[in-house]
Amino acid sequence: MADNKPQSTGTDLVSTAKIVAFPVDGAAYAERGMKALERLRYDKALTYFRKAVQCEPNNPIHQCNLAGVLAESGQFEESNQILEHVIYHVEPEMTDCFYYMANNCAYLEEFEQAEALLRQYLKQDPYGAYAEEAEEMLHMLMNDMSHSNQPVLSKAERLKGKKAQLSESFSSKEMEDDVVEEQENLDSENESEISHERARALLEEGKFTEAERMLLEVLEQDPDYLAAWNNLALAYYYMGRFDEAVSTLENVLERDSGNLHALCNLVIFEKHAGNDARVADLVQVLSKTEPFHQEHAFKLATTMGSLGEHSEAYRHLKRIIVKGAVSDASVYHYAAVAACHVNRFDEAGRWWATCRRLDNESGVAAYYIEQLQQVVDGKLEPMPSYHYRIPYEEERRRQEQQLKRQMNTLPFKSSEGLQPVGQDDTAALETAWEQQLKTDPLVRSSLFWALRFGETGTKLQALQAIHLLHDEEAKEALHNLLLDPAQELYLKQVAFYMLRKMGVEGPIQFELKGEELSQSNNHLANHLPEWKEVWQKVLTATESHMQGRYNIFMLHDVETMWIEFLTQLYPDVPRLQKAEAWSAALEYRVAKLYQCDVTLEQLAERYGTSSATISKHVKRMDEVCEMDTMNVTQ
Repeated sequence: MADNKPQSTGTDLVSTAKIVAFPVDGAAYAERGMKALERLRYDKALTYFRKAVQCEPNNPIHQCNLAGVLAESGQFEESNQILEHVIYHVEPEMTDCFYYMANNCAYLEEFEQAEALLRQYLKQDPYGAYAEEAEEMLHMLMNDMSHSNQPVLSKAERLKGKKAQLSESFSSKEMEDDVVEEQENLDSENESEISHERARALLEEGKFTEAERMLLEVLEQDPDYLAAWNNLALAYYYMGRFDEAVSTLENVLERDSGNLHALCNLVIFEKHAGNDARVADLVQVLSKTEPFHQEHAFKLATTMGSLGEHSEAYRHLKRIIVKGAVSDASVYHYAAVAACHVNRFDEAGRWWATCRRLDNESGVAAYYIEQLQQVVDGKLEPMPSYHYRIPYEEERRRQEQQLKRQMNTLPFKSSEGLQPVGQDDTAALETAWEQQLKTDPLVRSSLFWALRFGETGTKLQALQAIHLLHDEEAKEALHNLLLDPAQELYLKQVAFYMLRKMGVEGPIQFELKGEELSQSNNHLANHLPEWKEVWQKVLTATESHMQGRYNIFMLHDVETMWIEFLTQLYPDVPRLQKAEAWSAALEYRVAKLYQCDVTLEQLAERYGTSSATISKHVKRMDEVCEMDTMNVTQ
């Protein structure tokens, strides 16, 4: 807390063995405490500052340093005892102690005492170092308490008091009408709160369109419900409607400039938009914020962690945990992640152990405890994510392994009769995985998050899973991807293809090189002036044979190859006889591109044609379209 760094007295003791001993004066201990504090080693800092106080009990700087570390460690009562001792028995001129004590009281939710201490500080030192912060804090406290020196009553308590007050001043009829109106307002607010909670749950499940609809209904009834405005901004953001999201948050901040949730959401939005200057300004504001309530402290901590401000995230999360009575497993996960980022892996392990004890079913803590075993030379690669879930890639891998194990014990009916599923039947795997996607909100929400913010490889995996959903939320996510300027062209081509396969007809909007365009054809790359039935017949036959054998990207790339071939030849496209042979040639080309084990003879048998005809068509397609020029993923 105190800004003055103690200086060593220089009284070093030297032993007869010519070993320089650690100096035993208070200044030396204080210096060691400062270094421990810089490394966030609160336990060692406490030890050194206590020794500094023992050496020089009348030094107010040592006392304040000790009180500061106690507060950082969540020991607010003991911190205030020391500060009170300083101001009344050691150094009465050190009025900053009143401000420090007020902060501690605020964390203890002793708001009236905090208010009294702030007023005392401003009275004794109106131009002190923390005068401006004290005035802001006093204003926030008064807002939290609704009114200075008055307890905050619940709505039910206020209604009861209203009845008693009215009975003294009005007739029974007037009193009844007023109380009925108040009761109706209370019922309406309760209904809004219930609807708001439902909307929050929909957001967490990735059902953003439904959440938006419900939140708009809530706000129509209660336009001043700022929490609902904040969550509406999130819904807009997740659906890719960035401008509406930012505008909604700015509306909140116009009404309440210090609204922490709005500030935190806004800085995350601006970071993902690449507005670095705006992010820097908001981070500066948030760095000066010391939330009183645990929910606000948690929101600020997770936000700072997402921004890469891991020391700040660690400090806030540790305060929450040290304060005690935390039963939410995710809090320990976030704290463990922050600890990893400040190289406190042992502490991270302890917090994940607590997280596992509180929530063993999700497997999140167990996964990251296992990852901690990979720490080498004080480094962990990759660093864990703040998101409280197993990474999408790992979740997908585990699901596939589990499904394979389950199916190895069950038979399934194939064209050859009863066969073991251990042959890696892709269609059966996807059917089970589809059920997991539709029934597990955590997997579903992580899917939409990965599609928007993941690396390219992660986005491709998310697309592969999303094509199994076939619901309105999946379609909305694909439409948003098409309109996002930051998304790669190949991802947009696949998204367009998937929308067509989901039954979306008519023009589809997409962004390309800063322009918003529209495409009515079957494929984003299809600019042919006509599309003949025989051309479609080739594609339909190919997809029919490839379904269940190849993934969504291979199916997309087959269509891309065929359109490229026709485009290069148009208008001199040869007469296509035996569509099945051309279909087989398409499958062979994409199989070779992805290094799949397939032969011309196998394809000839499946498509009912000859391997020589397939080979002839493959060569013709290779002549027209070089494989390495195809816009496909490897």
